[in-house]
Amino acid sequence: MEKSVQFSVPWREATRIVKRIKTSKLRYFVRQKEGKTSVAFVFPRVSVSQYVYLYIIFGPRAADVLNNDSK
Repeated sequence: MEKSVQFSVPWREATRIVKRIKTSKLRYFVRQKEGKTSVAFVFPRVSVSQYVYLYIIFGPRAADVLNNDSK
C-alpha cells in the first residue's frame, strides 16, 4: 500500500534534509504555507519501507498522511 506523506521542518533544517534525501532518489516537492517559518517536504506515493527511511531522516516529527493511494 502506498500513501503520500509530508514532514514539516524549520527552514534552518531544510538544507540538511535535502542533502540526505538526494541520495535516496525519492520523488518529493517542497511546500511552504504563507506566513509560516517551516517548510513541508511532500513525498507522493511512498511504500512502508520508504516511510520508515523517511521517519529515520526526519526524526521524531509526526508525518501527515495526505491521501490513501492504494496500488
